[in-house]
Amino acid sequence: MAVAAGWIDDRWIYSSDPAQSGRYWIHDGWVWGPFDDDAARASPPSTGYWIANGWIFGPEGAADVDTGFFIRDGWIYGPSPFLPFYPRPGTQTPRVAGG
Repeated sequence: MAVAAGWIDDRWIYSSDPAQSGRYWIHDGWVWGPFDDDAARASPPSTGYWIANGWIFGPEGAADVDTGFFIRDGWIYGPSPFLPFYPRPGTQTPRVAGG
């Protein structure tokens, strides 16, 4: 069963969880962030996740990039209320310098 993990407004990704909300944005089919400070805003980090055909894939380079998350009508749904690129304890999200 898919649950709503967030929504998209003007390319920014929001969530009912304040720790995830408004920290990531979508550009050219890639998810960028988190935008936590001036350094991140000056050189946006990539989450390593991308969007294709309404599905969110990643992280880049992983053996299995199927996150189970999809986008429909501006909402992000998936198997968890946590966005797939949001780092949680015990997980590691690769960061690649943006530009």
